[in-house]
Amino acid sequence: MDSAIFNQTVDYKKLPQKILLPLSDNQLRNIFKKYDTNNVNQLNKEELKKAFAYLGSIIPGIRANRTLHHANANKDGFINEGEMDELVKYAMRVGFSITA
Repeated sequence: MDSAIFNQTVDYKKLPQKILLPLSDNQLRNIFKKYDTNNVNQLNKEELKKAFAYLGSIIPGIRANRTLHHANANKDGFINEGEMDELVKYAMRVGFSITA
């Protein structure tokens, strides 16, 4: 291997294998809107579950339940456009990220 490229003083095995970047609020909002499969500007529990699975949640069903508890202000079982900000805030607190 070319010694100009390979630095023997660096332990390459200890370098991170991937870099995780947090998703922005706009990215999260767009992901959630993508899962509004019936296009009624609200997310039901199943749509939330699918969105959290896409985001890599280990327990998307429980995450969907917790989201409804935190963000569903009128307790109708749906996250509507007015409750989207709380949904995004909750998802940001949980800390979803993308791999770079």
